[in-house]
Amino acid sequence: MNPALRQQLEDDLTQKMEDAFRPTTNMETLLPFFDSTFTTWAIVVGLSLLWHGLIEHIVPKPYLDEFFHVQQAELYLQGRFTEWHPKITTPPGLYVASLAYLGFLSIIRIIDRVYVADLRRTNMVAASLLPFHVWFVVYSILDSYDRSQLSEIGFKYTWSMSELNHAILNICLFPPLFFFYGLYYTDVWSVLSVLTTIQFYQRKWRRLTIVAGIASFFFRQTNVFWVSIYLGGSEVMRALRRGHYIKFAVSVVPASVAEFSVLYPLLKPYIGILCAFAFFVLWNEGVVLGDKENHVASIHLAQMLYIWPYFMFFSFPLLYSYILNAFIPQRYIPSPIRTGSTRHQLPRLMVTVPIMAIMLLIVHFNTIVHPFTLADNRHYMFYVFRLLFRHPSIKYLVVPIYFICAWAAITGLGGLPNVQTPEHPESRTIQKKTPEPPQSRTIRRKAPEHPDSRTIRGKAGREFDPRLPPPVFWHRGHHVSTAVLWLGATALSLVTAPLVEPRYFIIPWLIWRLHMPSPLPTGELAGKRWLKKSRSCPVRLQAIFYAKHDHRLWLEFAWFLFVNYKVCYVFLFEGFEWPQEKGKVQRFMW
Repeated sequence: MNPALRQQLEDDLTQKMEDAFRPTTNMETLLPFFDSTFTTWAIVVGLSLLWHGLIEHIVPKPYLDEFFHVQQAELYLQGRFTEWHPKITTPPGLYVASLAYLGFLSIIRIIDRVYVADLRRTNMVAASLLPFHVWFVVYSILDSYDRSQLSEIGFKYTWSMSELNHAILNICLFPPLFFFYGLYYTDVWSVLSVLTTIQFYQRKWRRLTIVAGIASFFFRQTNVFWVSIYLGGSEVMRALRRGHYIKFAVSVVPASVAEFSVLYPLLKPYIGILCAFAFFVLWNEGVVLGDKENHVASIHLAQMLYIWPYFMFFSFPLLYSYILNAFIPQRYIPSPIRTGSTRHQLPRLMVTVPIMAIMLLIVHFNTIVHPFTLADNRHYMFYVFRLLFRHPSIKYLVVPIYFICAWAAITGLGGLPNVQTPEHPESRTIQKKTPEPPQSRTIRRKAPEHPDSRTIRGKAGREFDPRLPPPVFWHRGHHVSTAVLWLGATALSLVTAPLVEPRYFIIPWLIWRLHMPSPLPTGELAGKRWLKKSRSCPVRLQAIFYAKHDHRLWLEFAWFLFVNYKVCYVFLFEGFEWPQEKGKVQRFMW
């Protein structure tokens, strides 16, 4: 592409994106609830404060692993940094954050004595910062993807401000993450540290990326795979795409060898982080800091099977359309979610059979049940595994479920399959078939000539008049390399853990959710985005829940609220007692 034309296209795209992320005076003003990032932040903080207040009132004492974390935090607050609780496995990042937060409060004389609620409030600080970090990461992903596809089409329509903020709100309300906003665990700060590193990487702040990457390791050891392997691999992909078009992941190795002199300076920060992690493992004689006898690293491939039902359970509002289109004839599917394409059908037998065979082998030879899993009925995984092992055949019968859930989750990264261009009452596109006179190539509105009037041609041969509202395009999905890197980092962070906990899947789900393509509707539904301003109540409701806003975000929002309500209610009000510990309330939790 001509450099001058490309620069002009980038400027136009930037202006279009700025317009898309700015509240307008048309029907989008019917969505003020999500038009402000501050509103999203206020909702997250408000719900988090409510949850924290209920826990402080009903469960004022440390619960479960909080006993260990609170005791270790007290040692740090007393300046006894060389003492370590033998039951704590994670590095001291959480206690350093508490020391900084509570130290600041003591300096300005807000507190003079530390309570459990004060330590728990450390996670509230992280929860209040989370929406902004998620916003920057999502926006950078959308912006980088749009610019990488600039040579294929003229303009791309990305998320509206209301959809972007709604997606961010849903991510921050992810149930396994939201639950720990009110407890003194490491997970919230661990997520925040990884997002901070990704944000610095996207901004190309290399030194800060190294600092943030090493800092994230101090909250959870497995974060090293996300801030080194995942980001380092992303750096390789970004560099190779400048001179190579990579169609298959296997071509990365020879391309990397050929461009080693170019890649090595880019990879030095991530190699440094890996070297720091290797030095820690050698010095510590293992990955975990304490309780090493119960957390011995081992190869647990079944973790890469359990993660898929986990994704489907929490994200079925985003994935249900793929399942419907795969198993139900098109004529029985509602038009808004009908693909009209065979692209997202299940894989062929020649692909399905080998994959399911590998899954069966993993189930048979590598199913590991940690003693803690079936010994503690306060965790939901206890009941999942009790059901899974009720009969020896059940663990094999669920393999098709693993496969279908995995297919839906990975296919979801590819975006919605329908990429039709909807009709607009004032703008049409004509597919060029044969040479035509210049005056008939594009249908334009009757208007005086403008200095910027020109026709922009996309890769598919369509022509667009930039003076008119842009055709509706959307994020069609990510490169294969994105899915491969995500799968690799997920596997490295999970397969060495013998214990299965929902908390371990938070960051893999978060990275997956951040890369979910922009949830724009298809075909008929996309055309309704041009509904004109109306005072009719049915039209307004249609705009809010259907035509101007992706309905899947509402489904995800309602589902997360329901799960959070049930889990939090059960934790607070449906406790029980163990016979051997009379008078002590036990509570269900993730």
